[in-house]
Amino acid sequence: MVYRHTDVQVSFRFFDCGLGVSLSSAREWVKLDNAYQSVFNKNAGRAAKAFRELYGAELIKQRTHLSDAKLVEAIRDTPAFQYFTGRTHYEAKIPFNASTLTYFRCRASKISDLIRNIITDEVREKQKAIVPGAHALITVATAAPIKIQFPQDASLLNEARLSLEDMVLNMAQSLQVAIPRAYKRLAKATWTEYLRHPGCQDKVRRKQIKAQLRYVRRDLRYMDELLAQGGQAHLTEWQMSRLAVIRKVYDQQKYIYDNRTHSVQDRIVSLSQPYIQPIVRGKAKAHVEFGTKIDCSILDGVIDFEHFNFDSFDESADLSATLDHCWNTLGQYPDEVLADTLYPIRANIALCKEPGIKLSGPKHVNAKQRKHDTDAENRRGAIERNFAFLKGSPGFDLVNTRTAESLVVEVVSAIVLANLVLLLKIFSIPISIIARRTGKTYQINYKVITERSKLAV
Repeated sequence: MVYRHTDVQVSFRFFDCGLGVSLSSAREWVKLDNAYQSVFNKNAGRAAKAFRELYGAELIKQRTHLSDAKLVEAIRDTPAFQYFTGRTHYEAKIPFNASTLTYFRCRASKISDLIRNIITDEVREKQKAIVPGAHALITVATAAPIKIQFPQDASLLNEARLSLEDMVLNMAQSLQVAIPRAYKRLAKATWTEYLRHPGCQDKVRRKQIKAQLRYVRRDLRYMDELLAQGGQAHLTEWQMSRLAVIRKVYDQQKYIYDNRTHSVQDRIVSLSQPYIQPIVRGKAKAHVEFGTKIDCSILDGVIDFEHFNFDSFDESADLSATLDHCWNTLGQYPDEVLADTLYPIRANIALCKEPGIKLSGPKHVNAKQRKHDTDAENRRGAIERNFAFLKGSPGFDLVNTRTAESLVVEVVSAIVLANLVLLLKIFSIPISIIARRTGKTYQINYKVITERSKLAV
């Protein structure tokens, strides 16, 4: 059921405590509330929690790296957190159940683009007074790796075997038929012996994969026989989904084994998260990352999405859409595009030449041009510094989530948090008070958030 929105909130000095908070008035919560209420289509049931309360908790989670259970306890114990989430007075009790955040992320994923656009437009509007006339667009792609077990062919097939054995047992008992013989003890002994020698040779590894493929093929045959007897009615929706994933994993692993290759289209690396794809990055830390690939841009210091996909893609093909996005935002094209060496291809050079946009490219032989390229590369480092922040404080370096909907909300919240921190840096004035009493010196540091519209004039 849709909740009733109220925008009345007392000042923090009347909030039963003496702490200060600065982010509570940094966004247009009314627009976000209206967008969130469009997700609900029922008028019955209990009223939902307000968007500000739940999304504020999500931003706090990004900043503090707490789990959902620890987060609700931290909100209970911290008056500043309760004020930030829109409460009118402090209450020493848990504001909501930790599972409420899971349902919220499922709903918020449907309007994640709208949430990001509303907050991004507000950040651009507030900093418009101090942005210079020349606009430089910085674009680059990165990856958001997800915390999963490093995929190995043998372990993936063994996990599939265990899931099939449980489904075969439950379905046979539900149909009241004889339980097929699965030789579980033999399969377990074979897998345990393999685990005792982690540094085994390729010959031993292929032998284990061959054995696991036989076990999975036999259990799939049992599943087909039980399904033909009406066993589908005794399987849950989650089990049917897992069965479809296992069938695809078996086909992929059979192809990899028969052709002696490690590459297959849309390769599944996790049974519980089949949407995760391996992304070749070529970085020193990890040659391959498992997660989602993101094409981001920075325009006047504000980070925004250009392309978000779980499959690997060529980011240089998105430059045309990025320039159109800039036109829709500012009403004009940027004066300069700072990109890495993947972008200056012939199509993009011709695309930027017509409106007179400077496109940074590889180093030139000419000394003067080489100096300009070096300067452009140094200015392009701004987006790398933002990525360093995203992969530090908001936890963008290793996202710990299970569902695709939660991953979308986590990534969008990290981008929103980075833009809000930029807003605070622009409109913050530090104050330091030094006092001396009874031979001791006390120093108190404050950071007051103010509107600089008059100061910019």
